[in-house]
Amino acid sequence: MTDFMILKPKLLEFLDQIPFDAIALQVSTNTGKPAIEISSLLSTYANESIVSLDLVAEHLALAERILEVGAGLCLLSLFLKQQGYPVIALEPALGGYGLFDQTKDAIRQHFSSLQLEVLTVPAQQLTADEHGSFDLIFSNNVMEHIPDWPDAINAMASVLHENGKMVHACPNYTIPYEPHYGVPVFRHFRKLSQRLFLPKDADTDIWNSLNFITCYNVKRFCKQNKLNCALEEGLLYKAFKRIDDDPVFKERHKGLIVFVASIMAKTPFKQLVRNIPASLSTPMIFEITHHSQLKEN
Repeated sequence: MTDFMILKPKLLEFLDQIPFDAIALQVSTNTGKPAIEISSLLSTYANESIVSLDLVAEHLALAERILEVGAGLCLLSLFLKQQGYPVIALEPALGGYGLFDQTKDAIRQHFSSLQLEVLTVPAQQLTADEHGSFDLIFSNNVMEHIPDWPDAINAMASVLHENGKMVHACPNYTIPYEPHYGVPVFRHFRKLSQRLFLPKDADTDIWNSLNFITCYNVKRFCKQNKLNCALEEGLLYKAFKRIDDDPVFKERHKGLIVFVASIMAKTPFKQLVRNIPASLSTPMIFEITHHSQLKEN
């Protein structure tokens, strides 16, 4: 049984015990925003915490110090802390998320006994002198929101233990698809894409935060900065399968993508999707280590 399969039931139990309805009502009272909007935010982040756990479960056991970058509502970090893992959350919450801060604070207040340490600096301001070093640094759907992501990776590398590992999952905008809104995108033509594809009533805060990172950008940057970069294969297949299996995720990806996922699940087309190179699929998961590890291996 994999580490993820062992930890997943525990995470689901942890999430089931959180009074999400009461928290939504509390935040609604404080902000004047509809409780249903806050409940949707909570549901999204609870669902994503499971995906994030899958991302890092196999790396947790040997890590003596862990950093979750862009921890969101801190649900996964709080769970890992409860399970005894030495985790620190980083969440600057720099714009584009509205109710985010108050919802996060309500969640943290509910779990105040866990005493989770939360850093509020941007990832690009991490330094070894101030923050120490980490054996495992990870993020899920965060890198695409950092304007100066190369500086962020450099800073994270500076606090990554010489034998440590970074694991990041995010969209690969080599593929002209924007997953937050479920629309096509021409990454070199942001304004045209917004005009053509983004619904007129869409909240543009997240759109404006996107940097349209690509697999090629990441690999080139790592090569230039003497970092090892490895990509996980088969993620497009997993994404399509998740759309077919996960109702919450499916609701966020409507139209053509859902149709394609449905076709893939029922035809031999899925075998073709399995073999698409990581550089030509989205999302992407890339692992970064120091060059010294390559020499040792």
